[in-house]
Amino acid sequence: MLNLSNIEIRVSDRSLFNLVDLKLTKGLIALVGRNGTGKSTFLKTILGEHQNYCGEIRLNNIELSKIEKSERAKLISVVYSKPEIFGNHTVREVLLLGRLPYQNLFAKVTEKDIQVVEKIIVLLELESFIDKEFLILSDGEKQMVMIGRALVQDTQIILLDEPGAFLDVVNRYKLSDVLKKIVAETNKLIIYSTHHIDLLESHCNAVLLISEGKMIALNEPNQFLPKIKQTFGI
Repeated sequence: MLNLSNIEIRVSDRSLFNLVDLKLTKGLIALVGRNGTGKSTFLKTILGEHQNYCGEIRLNNIELSKIEKSERAKLISVVYSKPEIFGNHTVREVLLLGRLPYQNLFAKVTEKDIQVVEKIIVLLELESFIDKEFLILSDGEKQMVMIGRALVQDTQIILLDEPGAFLDVVNRYKLSDVLKKIVAETNKLIIYSTHHIDLLESHCNAVLLISEGKMIALNEPNQFLPKIKQTFGI
């Protein structure tokens, strides 16, 4: 699904990190590194928003740069740490925004759009506040809605940039459980950056660790924490 070969990601004339070879198909993948190592830039690179890199990124065996933006929106969705602002839209209306890449110029909602939204409402258990205004929700509820919108977009890959940054401990645990559930039930590839490493072993299939100018993949859950702590000297 996602292949990266001989990658060097740069900001201006500064190299952030190198990556020799990475192949990802499905699963929950944590992206770990200290501040400034390039986690967010890596996600933006996959999205096609950051183009200052060397090497090759292929999605479904097609070079990323050759995929039109409108088509990428059907393949990759993103959730940021801070929820967007949606005025007085209801949760249901926010979820329906995820169907825009599939709608015509007039953004007419189809029966399929409604069916996809209803499926995600059940999957994420959003029924209790589905018709409330997005603005009045708690941070944890807003984050679940944003993940729901990404799922409604029905992409193969979902990128999350520190989704637990503004959540309390309870909601961070709930978020981890939800991401694990999504992967188990949909076979999608989810890559999320995080500073919270306590749940990696029980929830993630792999960890992408950025340190000292290199990205390495950790594939053995019982080695996630030891390797991260050794690398960071903690």
